[in-house]
Amino acid sequence: MLQTLVHDDVTELRFTTWRSRSMGFQVSAFAVRGVLIDSGFPACASDLARYVAAAPLEGCVLTHYHEDHAGGAAAVARAGVPIWMDARTAGRVRAPQPIGLYRRYTWGSPSPIGPSAPFALPVTLECVPTPGHSDDHHVVWDRGTGTVFGGDLFIGVKVRVSHRNEQPRELLQSLRRVAALNPERYFDGHKGQLADPVQSLNVKADWLENAIESIDALIAEGLDDAVIARRVLGSDWWSRSFTAGDYTMANFVKCVRSTTPT
Repeated sequence: MLQTLVHDDVTELRFTTWRSRSMGFQVSAFAVRGVLIDSGFPACASDLARYVAAAPLEGCVLTHYHEDHAGGAAAVARAGVPIWMDARTAGRVRAPQPIGLYRRYTWGSPSPIGPSAPFALPVTLECVPTPGHSDDHHVVWDRGTGTVFGGDLFIGVKVRVSHRNEQPRELLQSLRRVAALNPERYFDGHKGQLADPVQSLNVKADWLENAIESIDALIAEGLDDAVIARRVLGSDWWSRSFTAGDYTMANFVKCVRSTTPT
């Protein structure tokens, strides 16, 4: 299902299915001045294809490779719309790796992107590297309107679970970097438009910084990851069970531990 919402010069494309709604998720892509930012998830690719066929798009930007944001990119490429993406993103969306059952249930399985022309961004838009959630993550900065299209940089303040390859310390730096841009508007890939973007980004960064400091202190005491996760982050039995250990609080601790200063 595709719902369109208009925010002045920005059109939000809000994608859901009964499966994503059953998990409490929605995903948004955004169109601004002929540029599509992200492409939704595979189960909504047909909805996106109909939108692309009717919209005068000059190009598309993928913030990162995860299937809930790049899952419709194959439909964009088939429509002949050029795509900007990081080289790491390109490698992963052109040859997607198998994903877990819970991700297939929620989003569907991504199709490989076929040949696509590269997209040269207009001078009004800049892709800013913001690693942490993934190593290829970028936000799109519209300096002229003070707008950030944030992909998965924010998601929420207290995101206490993690995939195995996230980097919380880099995410903290990315949050501070984008907050320093002092954006007037911020569009999140899951939350839509944030009411107070600078405060929201800084509150998340503050929480993350405190969590990392607490985890570092317990690592120094020699505690294991599961104990640290319970003490600092709480219980995640549902996420741990449903994702078969792929998206957990213990992973958050492991990711912090993997970059513990020496």
